[in-house]
This record gives sequence, C-alpha cells and structure tokens, in this order.
Amino acid sequence: MIRPTRRAVAAALPAAMLARAAAATPNLELKVKGLTTYSESAMVMSVSTDGRSAITLRFCRFPDAGLTWLWCHIVRDGVLYAFTQHDLPCGADRLAEGAAADYRAAPMTASLNRAGKGPELRQVRIAGALPFHRSRAAPLGPGAVKGRFKGLFTATHALSATVLKDRDEVYGTFLGEIEVGGRRWTHEGVAKFHEQRQTNPRFEAPFCYSWLGGEGLAATTLLLATGATGGWLFGQTEDALADMAADAPDDLRAIDYRLKSGRRAPGRLSAIVRYEVPIFGRPWRGSFVRGLVDGRPVVGVMNDWTAAPDIYAAAHARLG
Repeated sequence: MIRPTRRAVAAALPAAMLARAAAATPNLELKVKGLTTYSESAMVMSVSTDGRSAITLRFCRFPDAGLTWLWCHIVRDGVLYAFTQHDLPCGADRLAEGAAADYRAAPMTASLNRAGKGPELRQVRIAGALPFHRSRAAPLGPGAVKGRFKGLFTATHALSATVLKDRDEVYGTFLGEIEVGGRRWTHEGVAKFHEQRQTNPRFEAPFCYSWLGGEGLAATTLLLATGATGGWLFGQTEDALADMAADAPDDLRAIDYRLKSGRRAPGRLSAIVRYEVPIFGRPWRGSFVRGLVDGRPVVGVMNDWTAAPDIYAAAHARLG
C-alpha cells in the first residue's frame, strides 16, 4: 500500500475545503427561494469601449433572513474571473433606504460605498480582494486565483424611466485598478450603478435585463413576459421604452427596441464573454456584449433568467 506524502495531503486540503464549502452553500441559499421577504441589491458594472476589460460587483442582502449574496466578475481579453457566494452573513440593518450606504459581506473582503442616492447619487467606490475562479461556469464559493480591484464610479445621469418599482438606475463612468491572474491593468469605461429594494421572491419569473452604453447614449431595459420597461438616453434626452424584442441567449443576438416617441432602434449584439451563475440549482445566464444599436457602437451586459413562459418568442410575436 502506497501512503500519500505529507505534502500531497497538505495540497489536497484546500481543494477539499472548497468542495465542502461549495456543497454547503446551496443549503443556505435555499432559505430565500420563493421567500417573500425584504431584500436589497446594489451593483456597479463597467465595460471598456474596446471590450477588452469589464468588471461587475454586486451585493444582494436579505436582512431578515441573515443572508448576503456576493458576486464579482472580471474580464480581460476574453478571459473571465468569477467569484460568487450565497452563504455570507447579513445584519438586520437596511442600507438601501439611506442617503449613503456602505455594503460589505464579512468575512470576504469587498465593499461598495455610495455617496448620495438615486438622482442625487454622486459617486460609488468599490474595492475588494477575492479568491476567483478562472471559469465561465464557476461554482459557488472561493476559487484558487487571487484578485484585487478598486475604483470609482462617477454618476452622470439618473434614469427617470421606471425599470422596476423601488429601483434606481444611474449612468456614469468608472476608473479603477485591477490585478488578477498574474495581470495588472487600469480599467476605464462606461458604467452603470443600480440599487433595488423588493419583498417579492427573487429569481422566479423569467427576464432579460440589459444595460448598454456608448458615446452619447445609454440604455437600461427589462424584457418580461408581460412586455418591457426601461428606456434609452440619447445625449441628454430620454426616450422611454414601449416594447422590445430580443433573441434567446446566444453568442449573437438580434434586438429591436420600440420607443414611446415612435422611434425604432434595431441592433445586433455579440458576446464578449458568456457565463453562468448557479442559483437554486439552475443557471442564471450572464454576458458582456458589444455591438451596434441604431447604427451606433455600444458595449454592456445582457443577462437572462430563463423559465416558462418563453419571453423571447412572445416578444417577437408582439412586434411582428
């Protein structure tokens, strides 16, 4: 019988610990599945205009359930680094209702600090040092790739069109420093911040959520089974969304925006990176994208939670 060396046993310990953590996480995650309870989320997302670099940081807190979800995704030249964890503790305080807020999720090292709220938002600072996975289908829990980031979101325009009740959407720019996977760079790009409060259960009905930005334009849209919400910003003029159609998740997606002014803005988006986050045993599908809308270049994100009914087929049928 060959016995493993002490070095081999020691090397195996971190992997075993990560496996146990990943296995335990879904059990705690299920505490909020289908649960009607107060929750609040805050997120910064940014993509460089050339599509080479992207970063998102998202906190979702369930104060009454004592649970926090933390997501961070970083892209560099088509390589994705992902950290997602759904079993972090949460205090009973409600951060989204304050004029300023400081989101954290101990024992992980990550923070999102905003100054101002909604139309009065001035800036959001984010920072973190997290153990990432180099994977487009990363499991929940820590990975083996060390990464660090810090940066400043500067607000430029708060969307007045409603995407969801009690949800703020603010456009801006982001400048930050990122180090992960042995690479270090300065990220600069178009950006968006959102913060949302709700009591309905999360991740039940299907949706397609997107944020797009480019020179002199930005959009935040939400496609649901019953229609679409959100709007476009052209220069300093908003045009609310009347309806939209989008192809189902794929590497290349056609989109068609119909605005309340009567304007139509068709486009095509190609995925820079597509990835998944496991939620309640099913995949949430995310993508960083670039493309053309109304003939103008954009970058951003398009994220999908797929379930019955088929919102993509229904939207194409509505718009003809």
